[in-house]
Amino acid sequence: FQFRESPRPMLGDVELNYEIAWEYYEKKHVKASHHWEEILLCSPDHIVTAEMDDEQTKSRFEFIKENAPPFLDKSKSDPRVSAVGVIHGRDVEERIGQYEMFKSMGYEYVALGGMVPYSTRQSQVLEIVAGIKDIESPLIDKNSILGRCRRDGIRLHIFGLNSPEWVRWWYRLQVDSFDGSKLSTEGAANGWYYIPNDGKGIGRDLPEKPTKVGQFYQRIAVKKMMAIDWSWESKNGILIPNVPFTNDGVDTNCNCPACLYLKSSRCTSERCWYRKIVNDKWHVSDPRMMGSTEHNMGRVAHNAFVFSWLIEQIVRLNEIADNSEINKENA
Repeated sequence: FQFRESPRPMLGDVELNYEIAWEYYEKKHVKASHHWEEILLCSPDHIVTAEMDDEQTKSRFEFIKENAPPFLDKSKSDPRVSAVGVIHGRDVEERIGQYEMFKSMGYEYVALGGMVPYSTRQSQVLEIVAGIKDIESPLIDKNSILGRCRRDGIRLHIFGLNSPEWVRWWYRLQVDSFDGSKLSTEGAANGWYYIPNDGKGIGRDLPEKPTKVGQFYQRIAVKKMMAIDWSWESKNGILIPNVPFTNDGVDTNCNCPACLYLKSSRCTSERCWYRKIVNDKWHVSDPRMMGSTEHNMGRVAHNAFVFSWLIEQIVRLNEIADNSEINKENA
C-alpha cells in the first residue's frame, strides 16, 4: 500500500522483483535463527485499487504475472515454504481471473489483497471472498474465490481483516489463515485495553446467546481510566497501583500471563510521565496506563491473550452450531 502510487513496487529505494524479494525473504525468514515449521511467502504483487484505469491495472497485472512463476520455483528450495499468490482486482471478475492464473501456474496457496479499504463494508467483503449475497442466510457460491479454493484444494489467506468480528466470519467460513494489525494499532497506538466478558469480575457477565463477538469483550480507553487518580503502594521498592473499577462499574483486573509479568516488572522509561510525578521512583508496567513502551506494548500482549480467548469462544460456538439441528430456538 505504501508504494501504491509507484509504477513498480519498491523495497526501500530498489525496484522489486522476484529475485530481490526472495533474497530478502531468505535472509529474514528462511535462514533465520528461529526454525519455523511453515513459512508463507508472498510472490511480489502490486496493489490494484477500485478507481484505477485500465492501463494502470494492466501494467500491475503484468508485473504480478511475470514474477509469479520464477518466485514459485525459488520457493521450492525449502520444503517449509509455501509460495502465496496475492490476488488483486477492481471487481470480483478480475479477482477470479487472477485466482485462475495462480492456479494454472501451480500455486497451492493464494491470498486476497487490497481488502482493508472494505473493512467496514461487511456485505462487500463477504461477496468478494465467498459470493455471499445474504448475510442472514450465508451460502458460499461454488464459483467464488473461496468456493473455487475448496473445490481445487487450494488454501486461502485474507490480508488485513482481523478484528474479532471478522475473525468470527473467517472461522465460520473455514478460511485457512488471516492477518492484520488490529492488536498493535488498537493496543499500543490508540490505547484500547480489552476486557473479556468471561464472568471473572464485576461487570463482565458471560453472554448466554451472543449475536456478535462484541458482546464477549469490552474495549476501554486507558486515557479514561484516570491513572493520575490511582492510589499506589510500594512493594520491594516498586510502586504498584490499586486500580478502581471503571465509571461503569467494570473490574479491569486480569491474571493473564502478560499481566502477571507486567505487574511485577518495572517501567524502565526515564520519560514516563508517572516516573516524573513520583520523583524518579520505579513503578510497574501496568498495561492500563500509557507512558512508555513497557505500558503500551504490554497492553498489546494483554490484548493478545483476550483475543485468543475470543477465538476460543468463536470456535466453541461454531462447534455447537455444527452439532445442532437448526430450529426456531437456535437458528
